[in-house]
Amino acid sequence: MREQLLALEELAKSDLAWRQIDVELADVDAHLVATRSDVDRIRDLLERERQQLTEAQRLKQTHVDEIATIDEKSIRSKKRQEVARNNREMEAMNREIEVLKREREERTAEAARLEEVVVAVGTQLKAHEADFKGLTDMLATEESEAVQSREALLARKALHQGARKELTGKVRPEILRIYQIVLNRRGTAVAECKDGICRGCYMATPPQLYNVMLRAEKLIQCPNCQRILLPPNLSR
Repeated sequence: MREQLLALEELAKSDLAWRQIDVELADVDAHLVATRSDVDRIRDLLERERQQLTEAQRLKQTHVDEIATIDEKSIRSKKRQEVARNNREMEAMNREIEVLKREREERTAEAARLEEVVVAVGTQLKAHEADFKGLTDMLATEESEAVQSREALLARKALHQGARKELTGKVRPEILRIYQIVLNRRGTAVAECKDGICRGCYMATPPQLYNVMLRAEKLIQCPNCQRILLPPNLSR
């Protein structure tokens, strides 16, 4: 039975390494997902800023065009003022010119405000475009590195798969079946039992069971977690 327990100990180490490879593979994929998410987020931000810039430029041009129209109206009003036939017509032209003047001031102020928006958004847009380029360059590099990492990890996994096949060949079918059931349920199937404590669940084992387990003459499972118990320093 000692040889069977030793084989189980090696099999457990191999399965742990296998699971670690899966963790590393998941980490590679998760990191790429996070970077791609950042790229998509900045891409969306750029699109919103481009739309904002386009709208600000359009509104500014609308006010500029309106200012030009007001200037034309002002010129016509002043010409009519010059040929006014009486005070009533003169006052009407004065009021019209004053209204046009206020409208021009309002449009000019709004055009100036929109120009500030255009400059601010344009500056932001350039900065975010630089960030986006940096991120896309980094993503391209990381995707290339991820391909290499995945290939290396999968190669390691293939080696472990071959080693596991060899190790399982050393374990009797009925014991391997127990091992696999516990592995599927608990994530690990064996645990060292030292000083009467199962190192898998950290619960105490009955003294008589512990003494039997120390002799390594039969397969003993933890009464609490069902892991296969290994005596301390089994391989020494």
